[in-house]
Amino acid sequence: MLELPLPLLVMTVMGIVAFAASGAVAGARAGMDWLGVSTLAAVTAIGGGTLRDLLMVQTPGWLIDFWPTITLIAITVVVVWFAARVFPWQRHTTWMGRVFIFTDAIGLAAFTIVGTDIARNAGFPAGPAVVLGVISGIGGGIIRDVLAGKRISIFDGEVYALAAVAGSVAFILTESFGEWIPFIVGVSITLVIRLGAVALGWQVPTLPTQARDSLES
Repeated sequence: MLELPLPLLVMTVMGIVAFAASGAVAGARAGMDWLGVSTLAAVTAIGGGTLRDLLMVQTPGWLIDFWPTITLIAITVVVVWFAARVFPWQRHTTWMGRVFIFTDAIGLAAFTIVGTDIARNAGFPAGPAVVLGVISGIGGGIIRDVLAGKRISIFDGEVYALAAVAGSVAFILTESFGEWIPFIVGVSITLVIRLGAVALGWQVPTLPTQARDSLES
């Protein structure tokens, strides 16, 4: 991991810690034991990158950088576990909810840009690179929601994948502007759109409930 270019290293570490925290918080809110909390943290942190690497026919990065990745996840889980014991989410629902949203948004932004950069460096053109970047950003969250027994948020009208698309496209458009600028621009745009959507209640149009019910029948 230490051999990565500095911007990619910073974003990778930031994404692992943020997504591990969001997974651990989701496990704590679901009342899971330490194994459940750790599992949700791990799959959220490595799930999207693993899907991206498999589609690119590469060895998943966490298998190559196993101990650094596991150490970051473990430290994050310990911090969240003790925080959840000191501040039980049942009595601090607003605070825990905000931590989840913020860490999830950071993980989404960081891993979307990491995935896009890795795809571009592997020789993929802009379109496939955006797709691989978005998969890298949203994949872990989807697995987390499934294991936590939640409705998958990105399919329920939330401005989530769209934020990842916008950030990935911004990264590609600014690739020639230097080493750090594409990362800063891509992450910032993803964060602004995602957190702005949460704060302002932006939603993607969904089918009416009756229409969804008729499709299921």
